[in-house]
Amino acid sequence: MTAPARIGFVMPHLRHGGAERVVLELLRHLDRGRFQPLLILQRRDGDYLALLPPDVPVIALRHPRPPGCVIALARTLRRERIALIHSATNATNLYAATAARLARGRSRVVIAEHTPLDFSLSRAKWLALRRGAMRLAYPLADLMVAPLPEIGAEAARFLGPAAPPFRCLPNPVVAALAPPRDQPALALRIASVGRLAAVKRFDLLIVAFATFRARHPAATLTLFGDGPERPALERLAAGLGLGTSVAFAGYVEDVPTRLAGCDLFVCTSEREGFGNAMVEAMAAGVPVLSTDCPFGPRLLLRGGQAGRLVAADDAASLAAAMLQLAEDRASRRAHAAAGRQVAAGFGVAQAVAAYEQAFAAVLAGRPEAA
Repeated sequence: MTAPARIGFVMPHLRHGGAERVVLELLRHLDRGRFQPLLILQRRDGDYLALLPPDVPVIALRHPRPPGCVIALARTLRRERIALIHSATNATNLYAATAARLARGRSRVVIAEHTPLDFSLSRAKWLALRRGAMRLAYPLADLMVAPLPEIGAEAARFLGPAAPPFRCLPNPVVAALAPPRDQPALALRIASVGRLAAVKRFDLLIVAFATFRARHPAATLTLFGDGPERPALERLAAGLGLGTSVAFAGYVEDVPTRLAGCDLFVCTSEREGFGNAMVEAMAAGVPVLSTDCPFGPRLLLRGGQAGRLVAADDAASLAAAMLQLAEDRASRRAHAAAGRQVAAGFGVAQAVAAYEQAFAAVLAGRPEAA
């Protein structure tokens, strides 16, 4: 009987985030008869660490910062006899591909991108250095994966013929679809989910909600998540006189259950490489309204069929769209039904199976068959 292949998942940390959640679900659900997973972190930090299965070892690199982390990772690959290494952020992709080469190619490499490259690179520090490092390191990977085909197309344009084979793999998001439910006459319980960071633009949502609440005083806004912007956002809500109508619920594990008690999900992100929280809302039967940012919302919402897209990024336009959808029960019914079909394509079991197929193909030396 063939021993399970040792798969090393490399991440900077395991804090709350979309890429981190994908890695967590893979660690939870990979077939242990075929794969033996372990987690390699630059820093042993994050809420998701408490949710790891007990059979997943966690290795914190002795030197967390580059270039020391690359050397430490190469040593770990050799010492742990890792057959395949999977990384899921732009920086760890560079480290993983380079470390595997330093380890003399003993480990296959699967890199993942969860954010549009054009956008993330436009905001990267030391941009010329990052671009050069990508051109050197990414072609060393055996396979690149992403939840959206547009991310693969970006990589192909950027790297040209040197780009590694690409495979679009669904994110493992939905454990189960909630039963279909009817929509209320007015959608007054509004929610959003995400790290309280500037890129999520929750300040825009709070300002728009103030306008929304001026027409519907019973409305509430609940933000699930935590992060560095929380104090500023709390001050903003207080300054607008919103009081207890805005709730900062902090990080919660069972997001789908919490969303089931909401009427409308709103995403105001500056970018969404995919949009796990939107899929969770769809699976819970909650209509979605989102800014039309790159790339995830437009594709997940099927251009506006499975949810409302807002082209403008100002609070007045957002508030108007929120009011229109909240007061349009028929549209919310249609969006919720279409959204449920979208969410069905991101079940945990089928997504994990797709990753398993990709890992097996790479280990067999056939990444193009992944």
